[in-house]
Amino acid sequence: MTAPHGRSSNRRHKRQFFYKYVAAETAKKILTTRKLRWSSPVLFNDPFDVTKDLRLNFDVAELNAALVEETADLIASAGPVGDTAHPGLKALMAVLSGMSQSKRQQIADNVRNDPFEKTARQMDALAQLRERWSVMVPKLRLLCMSEAPDVTPMWDRYADSYRGAVLQFEAIDELDSVWLVARPVVYQSEPPAIADARTWARCILRKGHQTYNDLFTEYQYTKTPDWAYEREWRIASFSPEESGQLSYRGFDPRELVGVYLGPRCLEQDQADILALLTDGLAHVATFRAQINVTAGKFTFEPIPKPS
Repeated sequence: MTAPHGRSSNRRHKRQFFYKYVAAETAKKILTTRKLRWSSPVLFNDPFDVTKDLRLNFDVAELNAALVEETADLIASAGPVGDTAHPGLKALMAVLSGMSQSKRQQIADNVRNDPFEKTARQMDALAQLRERWSVMVPKLRLLCMSEAPDVTPMWDRYADSYRGAVLQFEAIDELDSVWLVARPVVYQSEPPAIADARTWARCILRKGHQTYNDLFTEYQYTKTPDWAYEREWRIASFSPEESGQLSYRGFDPRELVGVYLGPRCLEQDQADILALLTDGLAHVATFRAQINVTAGKFTFEPIPKPS
């Protein structure tokens, strides 16, 4: 939805442009189909990026202690629990609501003090978290972009050693472009401190409004510092109904505003790409990247369009 002043209510940042580094053949497919590939993290080339195994900043004992406290608090207060709470928890709260405060407090104290209860539940709770995450990862879909068109390692790694292209997309408020919700990747050595054990415990008990998806989100936007050169932004979505590990999703032709051809792009590839900029793509600006050794950076020269 676009506000009266022209700014979309979906906008989460001030950035206007994002860049996709691709091989020449991939550029042709994107221009032909008007679709971009969204990938499951299991396909990523960084083994520490959105790992299949859930990394937590607390141990089994801490999670169990949090579960015990959250459960005891619920018993003592007899709720309330959210509409999404587990049916068993709702049933328990219904029974407890008919008890006296002193009786509920006695049961809550027993829960806190019973070592058997702690041992019996702690592994199940952690296993539940990890199982949900491992099932969720293949169904995640991420679109990865860069914030700049002149990143040398990106041209080398993702644009076929300077023979490919960079596609420039604009986050347009009037179109509610998907790029409006993009988030920058955070580069850090340690796993993300998503939430403490008590927050996870509330989620397991479905005690509040936060879902597993809410808490898992931070994992999707964190990478190690080795990849900081990418200057990456991401858009993440969860697609439980989709099979496989790839999804191809369309974009509005008006969102594609520039094509930067690599300094080693073959003449035939250049001709093919330029020929595809028709039928709604005639507005796209085209450039040829030049390796400016003197300046120590890329420069981009406009490519004249056929008259």
